[in-house]
Amino acid sequence: MTGILEDHGHRRRRQATGRDPRRGRVLLQALLLLGCGAGGFLAGSGALAGPDEHERTITDLQEQVGGLKLRLEMLRERQRVALLDQVDQGPSERRPGESRTRFRFRETGPDGATLGEPQRFELEGDVVYLDAQVIKFDDEFVESRDLARGSTLLLFRRVFGEFQAPSDGFLIDTAGARPLAYSAEDGAPAFHEELWRDFWRYANEPEVAQRSGVRAMHGEAPYVKLVPGKSYQVELRSSEGLTIRVVPPPKEDSPPQ
Repeated sequence: MTGILEDHGHRRRRQATGRDPRRGRVLLQALLLLGCGAGGFLAGSGALAGPDEHERTITDLQEQVGGLKLRLEMLRERQRVALLDQVDQGPSERRPGESRTRFRFRETGPDGATLGEPQRFELEGDVVYLDAQVIKFDDEFVESRDLARGSTLLLFRRVFGEFQAPSDGFLIDTAGARPLAYSAEDGAPAFHEELWRDFWRYANEPEVAQRSGVRAMHGEAPYVKLVPGKSYQVELRSSEGLTIRVVPPPKEDSPPQ
């Protein structure tokens, strides 16, 4: 009802003056928008800047886009950290109706080379959990490829099966010590060793850990169902945690002994 009354009032004023009072406001708004648009067009088209400056602007924007793409690639970058293979299964003698699984576990470097001695485990069931501790640094260090903080750090504590308590699992790396993948010979900084030695203290005192650029410290335990003939690559993202995916088995594979 209010709208009808307002429209009726406009018609009466238009009849009395011969003009629509709203028309002036509409024209004013149109002129303002046109002026702003024209200014933007002139500036954007280079009318207010020389061709050299225009080209420099384009180059700067292209460099910024390239930098953003590099940062995104770094945040998504994954490195190989372990391989589970030579899977062999048979009936369980302890749990009727269940399977018994044997497999090989080996830690690997970024190039896939084995670190240390491969280990062989036997579990009840066909599901294996990888219990790990991770130290994640602020993304700014990952993006800049900081030598000391440019990637998430990892320690494999143990593996265990679905019918095992974690405390009964098989130990891999020694908790509280520098993991195998980060040797002093490779130039790992001393503060890394301190973080590993007092892992849970720093995890529960984030304000202290942040002084070293640490974003988070915690445990995680991804798991996977093992199938004979398959190999499982464990990967670590630069800014995140673990992933497990199926990969072709190594050519030198042979059945577990």
